[in-house]
Amino acid sequence: MELPGGGEKVFPSDLMIVRKLKTGLVFPVFLSDENSDYIDSVKTVFNENTGNNRETILKALKELELNSSSTKTIRALSLLFFRNSIFEPPVDVDAPALREDVFKIARIPPVNQDEKRNILKPVEEKYGLSMDEIINGLYADKESELVLHQAYSASNIEIARAYNLEQVETIMMRCSTLYITTSSDWSYTITSIKRLGLLFTAQIDGSKLKSIKITGPLEMFESPERYGSRFAMLIHKISQLENWAIEADIKIKDKFEKTVKVYKLKLSDTVSYYLPESNKTDSINYDFVEKAQPLIVNGTVYFPDYVMKIGDKTVYINITGKTYARQDNEIKENLKGKVNWENIFILRQKDKKMKGEIAFYEDIDFPALKSILSEKYSAKKKLNGELDDNSVDSIKKELEKLYPQTEKMFDYVESQGLIPERVLPALGYKLKWRGLDIIVTKND
Repeated sequence: MELPGGGEKVFPSDLMIVRKLKTGLVFPVFLSDENSDYIDSVKTVFNENTGNNRETILKALKELELNSSSTKTIRALSLLFFRNSIFEPPVDVDAPALREDVFKIARIPPVNQDEKRNILKPVEEKYGLSMDEIINGLYADKESELVLHQAYSASNIEIARAYNLEQVETIMMRCSTLYITTSSDWSYTITSIKRLGLLFTAQIDGSKLKSIKITGPLEMFESPERYGSRFAMLIHKISQLENWAIEADIKIKDKFEKTVKVYKLKLSDTVSYYLPESNKTDSINYDFVEKAQPLIVNGTVYFPDYVMKIGDKTVYINITGKTYARQDNEIKENLKGKVNWENIFILRQKDKKMKGEIAFYEDIDFPALKSILSEKYSAKKKLNGELDDNSVDSIKKELEKLYPQTEKMFDYVESQGLIPERVLPALGYKLKWRGLDIIVTKND
């Protein structure tokens, strides 16, 4: 019996255990103190097989399954134990190199122990291993041959909570639409949504945020398997909050009718006891920046991540990525003249920085960002105060030659030690976003 893989942090879909009601509601079936005998039985198998390989453990688990009232629970717990136990090769050796040496020497299989010993003697001397160690080490790099060094040793309640969270995450893999109706930290919640690349809309009641609806790319591509993992990761984050509540549309295939039905999953912080304790850490260690609350301008709600004071100006910081580039640049344009809004792009190493954007690789550098924004928003720095008339005329002439080649115009201004976003508008140009590109045009 080989356990199905599943995702890194979720069970495979066939190990999802839910209770479906005729009313259309669906609930995960949690483990608790009352049914911890499942945990005890799996824990016993692992503890008794310390030093044995995976194949031996799988055979013992198969026997346990046959005598259990819930095969799925045993299999899911087994997968959890495999993930969290420590397995090591039976012999510390370069297995591919060892195989190559043995197969070179033993082209004709030995017929008895003496022949085997004679054939393997040079290999024993080269690797400093006994014959038994050589035999055990031939496939030491194969997963099935790994030996249990230390079994998963968490307490029963910790194991139950980890199991329960994975069950919820597995259900969320089938989510098509998610509603977040309560959050004790909307800033953290929305930042988490954006970091996962999910699309969302907000409902407000006057000046108060009422709920968030998340559809993600699912409705466009109809591929729950592809994007469901993002919902699973999001519920993991949301469950860390002190107060939270969600409603989710879950698509489940009926095994008898072979049709897909949509069920409603309702969960809140009332189930927090059954889930892992919170380890949410999103504090900021700088006094010049703080988390922002949703911002409502002219009846529209916006979701900056942080707010920073630059002199006497309040600047709203929106952390974004390529997924949101188009809509976030439109937001910045819409808010021009109303609030100071900056889109800060977090890029992967393979991403290329676009002209005119403020971007960091992998994570945001707040001190560096403050320096950039201080330069940009400084009231003391005006173009005519930085340059004499001759320099201004020289730059104007060069820009006329380069127009409308945006990239070359940006490169030239930066080569003069100036900031294109301030210099170009001062010299009569407009900066517009077209999709993911910034375009320089002339004022009418």
